[in-house]
Amino acid sequence: MTLTSKPTEQEINRAETDLLMTLSLVTNREFARLVGCHESKISRTDWRYIATVLCVARKSLEFSHLGMLVQEVVKAVSTQKQKPLAATKGSEQQITINF
Repeated sequence: MTLTSKPTEQEINRAETDLLMTLSLVTNREFARLVGCHESKISRTDWRYIATVLCVARKSLEFSHLGMLVQEVVKAVSTQKQKPLAATKGSEQQITINF
């Protein structure tokens, strides 16, 4: 199984925007502390490159055995029919409201 297409500009733009919005919730100093690196490394990071890497990783998961397994599980869970609510005694009566 091989990766057949690279991410589109729109996918990369969306991922970069999501990254930048998430990063805007904390300061560079706080983010660096959480990551365990110096603040200057965060300010020099090429977030577009990181977004591209994340998009490629997501696409590769779509074609990997693990990615396909996850897709099958999600599909199976989401397509299960919901069981009807249990009928209670007297629930066969309809309620009508007149205005």
